Amino acid sequence: MQESGMNRMDADELFQKYMYIICDKDAEKAYRLKSEAGEGIMRSYRIAKGIELVYSELESYEPLSKKESASVDYIEIMYLVEGRADFEMANRHVASAAQGDVCIFNSRVGARRCIFGDGGIRCINIIVLPDMLAETLNRIFETDGFEKKPLFRDAVKASSCLCFPATNMLKNIFSELLQLPEEYGECHRKLLTVQAIITLLDAKDRKSIDYRYFSGDAGNKVHTARKILGEDLSSSISIEELAAKVRLNRTTLQRVFRQMYGVSIFEYRTQARMQEAKNMLLDERVSVTEVAGHCGYANASKFSAAFKRHFGFTPTEWKANNVTCLQG
Repeated sequence: MQESGMNRMDADELFQKYMYIICDKDAEKAYRLKSEAGEGIMRSYRIAKGIELVYSELESYEPLSKKESASVDYIEIMYLVEGRADFEMANRHVASAAQGDVCIFNSRVGARRCIFGDGGIRCINIIVLPDMLAETLNRIFETDGFEKKPLFRDAVKASSCLCFPATNMLKNIFSELLQLPEEYGECHRKLLTVQAIITLLDAKDRKSIDYRYFSGDAGNKVHTARKILGEDLSSSISIEELAAKVRLNRTTLQRVFRQMYGVSIFEYRTQARMQEAKNMLLDERVSVTEVAGHCGYANASKFSAAFKRHFGFTPTEWKANNVTCLQG
């Protein structure tokens, strides 16, 4: 994804090497990715000089930075609409993003490896050429207030991807980018993209940001811990046992797990169990007691109480309502 930040001609040549172009208009280019580089769809729009917008739906992705080197310095802003992803940078730092998160890459620390959750990801990317950005914004707003050096200085200097939860304003902007009106849609797209950039540049919004990145070793071990939790939901493994399995101390495991996934280990396991329980309950042949055992609860009573606390209704109520709907 990072190579979208090159100039238009270089980006087109690189995309067409690994993707099939399915739409080619003046303002829009769409690519179908189905090759060694991964699988999915990418739609690219020219916004202004040095600014490009890309919508992506990806099932898998092999960063093109492993195959070609970027010839232009750029910043890539990614907003994760759906799904979750872990990014391992060339310097072994790892960043993790989930729905509603923003990631900012620079051309020096492009992702070396991407790991997506089940179902892949949907994201919106804004590609910015910092050397051109101040000039473009000054021209758009008829001002000389945008100076070249301060723009995205933390992202340009970063040794890793910067990852943080989007503010409500940013969430609203990206939500609108997904549902543009038919009339003047292209104008709305350009306005909203520039608005997102201005919002990210606003120092007041960025002072309290807690960037989520850490060493690749810790990230990989926590990724393994999450897989262990998901592979056997009936297990009552303790945090100490989990930490020992992945060879990480308990404190680091808990801290990095929360940074990567946004919840504690206990919350993650509960959410995973509840989602699995919902899926199992759709099968009329499976009893509540069987679901309870599969999801790690000692009996149906404790499972039912936990299910109701989580969802507001009992497993029996969920099963009755949803199985009936499916049959109907």
